[in-house]
Amino acid sequence: MTRTFTLTELLLILGVTVAVLMTAILNDFSLVLAIMPGLVLLIGISVRKGFSFSELSRSAFFGIKRNKDVAWLLTFIGILLPTWHFAGTINDLNALFLTVINPAYFFVIAFLITAVMSLIVGSAIGSLSIAGVPVMAAGDYLGLPMVIVGGALVSGAFVGDRSSPLSSSFFLLSYALEVTVRQHFRAILPTLMWTVLLTAGLFLSLDLFIDKGEALNNGTARNFSELNIGQLAVSFIPALVLLVMILTGKNMKISFTSSIAAAFAILFFRDVPLSAWGEGVLAGAGQVNGIIDMLPFILFILLVGVYSQIIEDTQLIQPYIEKVFTNKSSLAVNTSQSIGIAAAVSLISPNQSFPIILTGRSLLPHWAEYFSKRQLSRILADSTVVFAGLVPWSLLAILCSTIIGVPVLEYAPFAFFLLLSPAVTMVYSVLSVRKAYQ
Repeated sequence: MTRTFTLTELLLILGVTVAVLMTAILNDFSLVLAIMPGLVLLIGISVRKGFSFSELSRSAFFGIKRNKDVAWLLTFIGILLPTWHFAGTINDLNALFLTVINPAYFFVIAFLITAVMSLIVGSAIGSLSIAGVPVMAAGDYLGLPMVIVGGALVSGAFVGDRSSPLSSSFFLLSYALEVTVRQHFRAILPTLMWTVLLTAGLFLSLDLFIDKGEALNNGTARNFSELNIGQLAVSFIPALVLLVMILTGKNMKISFTSSIAAAFAILFFRDVPLSAWGEGVLAGAGQVNGIIDMLPFILFILLVGVYSQIIEDTQLIQPYIEKVFTNKSSLAVNTSQSIGIAAAVSLISPNQSFPIILTGRSLLPHWAEYFSKRQLSRILADSTVVFAGLVPWSLLAILCSTIIGVPVLEYAPFAFFLLLSPAVTMVYSVLSVRKAYQ
């Protein structure tokens, strides 16, 4: 009995999976339950192909094992952010960011503020909730084009979602491609810097050429002298502890625990009731989620790990990937093909984690043999990760749109960071080839 899946079987498995997941998002249904039909179908067809239950169970185990660190990351985030909230870290940092808003350069500053916040919290949704909401309110008050403000905020939010060592997608892509966190960060840093500079330049151009009318006369920036510098310095300690621990190469669990301990000491010093903190850790506080809010995403990521590992071990997609990747020498050609596959998978995937794992694990064997896993980590960070903010039926794009109050298709033309990322990584691959032959 042949173990090779036919194209019809491949399309049936992926079609059922994506259709049910899309339906779940549109109807606010559980993603955990929504992925089950596709998973059951995958297992059923795999058994008919001759794969034993012991083989599939082993695949499921390794899929869960591979994604467990990302699940732990979400758990720690569910504890960390509410603790930062009660310690005053989030509110005081937000107050500091809002002091630098100037109507004359509103778009570029909105982008940079959200980018910094997203790098700190490691979440597009978290940064939009914390910094994006007040910035949108300020832009609306000034009468600025909300589609441009929204594009600036989403662009900034994805800087950290793509690149922050605190981001679940950062870790998910790192583990999917079997590269260390440090290797992954060093690989994605060059294109990050160029894309941020180009994005900032485009928003600065819009600031200079769009007539803001009376907005320039109103002024929304707070007076820096109104800030309590001593309080701000104390509130910044948990974020600084986390940043230092990660940059010095400490274990993820140790880094998060240290920051949580620092924030807990501050909230204890500021007489925050332990009952309020405990409730916040469980159910969330302010605009940040708690552990209970994270549980569905944790379970979903583990199930996606099972699904993707079975696809990998049964070689469901690999034969068709190999038919596409016939070129084994050109970095530029393979980069363009990988971006194309990433775009196609993202278009049929209603969740960011699913295409990250699926494209990462499917493309890894080819890239590991003929090029470099670190090159692939850069390419997928600049494509798969950011595409989730542009697909209108993607869960992440829907959440971004809901928070800023601007439809996805309206802010998308101004989400310059997301639009430029694949182009920049393509140019980087081309220039890398030219540099190698100089």
